[in-house]
Amino acid sequence: MMDKLTAAVLAGFTIVGLSMEASASSPVSAAYGQCKAEVQEKFGENTRIALKGSKRFSGTVTVKLSIVPEGESRQRLQCKINGDALVLVDREGQPIS
Repeated sequence: MMDKLTAAVLAGFTIVGLSMEASASSPVSAAYGQCKAEVQEKFGENTRIALKGSKRFSGTVTVKLSIVPEGESRQRLQCKINGDALVLVDREGQPIS
């Protein structure tokens, strides 16, 4: 009886943990999708893009990207999304136009 109760409690914690993880990552996934589309528009469809990190603070999602435009060297960018505003900045914090 105690083993079944322990198993049920552990299963409940696992389900709650997985659902919290999924809901926590969805804004980052959405931001990554928006940033990826913006990078491909600015640097070309064949640009390789890798997610290197993210953070959320006070309504702003910041996604750190490593990109390799076709025929060029690797670059590090940050993509900042606050509401409907999206800004790509280089390593020094200068906006990319």
